[in-house]
Amino acid sequence: MSRRSWLRIAVVASMALVLGVSLKAILDRERTLAQGRVVLLELAPVDPRSLMQGDYMALRFAIDRGLAGQRDGKEARDAPPATYALLALDADGRARLAGVADALPAGDTVAMRIHWRDGGPTVGPNAFFFQEGTAETYEAARWGEFRVAPDGSALLTHLRDEALTRLGEQRR
Repeated sequence: MSRRSWLRIAVVASMALVLGVSLKAILDRERTLAQGRVVLLELAPVDPRSLMQGDYMALRFAIDRGLAGQRDGKEARDAPPATYALLALDADGRARLAGVADALPAGDTVAMRIHWRDGGPTVGPNAFFFQEGTAETYEAARWGEFRVAPDGSALLTHLRDEALTRLGEQRR
């Protein structure tokens, strides 16, 4: 085969690989949305001057405050960062931090992956985007609703108010 033929084969194979990886990521996220466990994380106050900026809300989660200091009794600076936040859920799905771990726990324990952002640990994103002009709808947000997969990956799906009512859903 000529060099040109090999080049075409390489381009097609590369495109197929990129499409395959992208498709797997999409399917994994769709599976998490459909089958993931519902977990509610309390929102922590954010500087009101930056609470609403355009069409998104800046987010922080109350559980993140406990992540930095929780490392089996060791000072956080003396221990390597943990990989998972272990959560205890109440009957409504509200989570509280039960511990941290380096590996996924066995059994029915809910674990969320810990990410590092702005020099600190967090389990969720730093913003929630919504349609322009609907900011007032989300001002009552007190809880973030996540779908958590067995591997600890989580997707923020909704914001909820103090009564745990989903915000921004159309009434039918």
